Amino acid sequence: MKRAVLCVPNPQDYIDQLVNYSIMIINPVTPLDRLQYLLNNSDYSLRITPASYDERDGSDYPNEKIFWYTSGTTGDSKFYSFTQEQIDHSANTVINAYNLTENDRYVSIMGLWHAHGAGFYWAAKHAGCEMNFLSVKELRNLPKFSPTFITAFPNLLKAATNLKLDSNLRFLRTAGAPLPDSMYLELKQKFSIPIIQAMGMTETIGHCFTNPLHGEQRIGTIGLPSGIEAKIDNSKLSVRGVYTNNWIETGDLAEQDDAGYYRILGRYKDQINVNGIKLNPISLETQLLTAVTSIEDCVIFGTDTVKCLYTGNCNASDISTFLTSLGAHCRPKLLQHVDVIPLSPSGKVSRTYLETLF
Repeated sequence: MKRAVLCVPNPQDYIDQLVNYSIMIINPVTPLDRLQYLLNNSDYSLRITPASYDERDGSDYPNEKIFWYTSGTTGDSKFYSFTQEQIDHSANTVINAYNLTENDRYVSIMGLWHAHGAGFYWAAKHAGCEMNFLSVKELRNLPKFSPTFITAFPNLLKAATNLKLDSNLRFLRTAGAPLPDSMYLELKQKFSIPIIQAMGMTETIGHCFTNPLHGEQRIGTIGLPSGIEAKIDNSKLSVRGVYTNNWIETGDLAEQDDAGYYRILGRYKDQINVNGIKLNPISLETQLLTAVTSIEDCVIFGTDTVKCLYTGNCNASDISTFLTSLGAHCRPKLLQHVDVIPLSPSGKVSRTYLETLF
């Protein structure tokens, strides 16, 4: 197949028209340098934007159905090809994990340029779910579609707590970033339905671990392997399945509890090395959010010093005092209030990206 690149806000309107192409989807508001980097690595034959159709003589890629990339923010993305068989495997895994049927109503609020959004698009399509699509700016319109489930980054689910969703909602699923325990409890109290913490990767088409829909949902964990195999060596998490039968390091530090549930401890490249003492940003954030309850959200990052951005009406001195109480090496060199935590071009909280900004 030839490759078609969709760089439009509504890629779902084009996919069924491109059955003879392998499809790559790029966020239409991607910064120019990042966009050019992705295009240079796509070897496309057709590029579709809101304004034009651009054709060129790209290569053939037999059996390839989608071409995907990881969310590197400094030109270090990895690129992956998937066959229809691999898409079907991932879709059926999601369908079975969450009992998706043609009676479900799925509202996609994750762009299809995210593996998270794309994985659930294919699963909902295979299951015959009713599908609607909303941008983040249109999130307030979510209730009128009466969704039976929602999957999104934690910051988007947080916005859902302000919406009046009806009793048809079966579960909420979150992946892509850690879900604070306080937010889990807030969502659970409001909706009284399963709040499912999960994990996905580009290499597994957006799904590889999940807490069970029917069974124990263990707060603070990503649950159990789903459609893949997993192992931990020297605290480093690896998976295999879907894309390859070889083990792939996820880049995460992890541990497994007595029931087999996996817990992510952080990205090992995100560890902060202060004078030889390695600090885990996720652990610091969790402790900070528990100790200083007036913080709405926070992110801790840095290479050899601690930096902290936070939202909410709280005193910076309270944050600094608490972090310093954990040890002098935890004293923040940068402590800054922001209206919102900046997201990377891929729509995620990226500590590497924040290092380039602060």
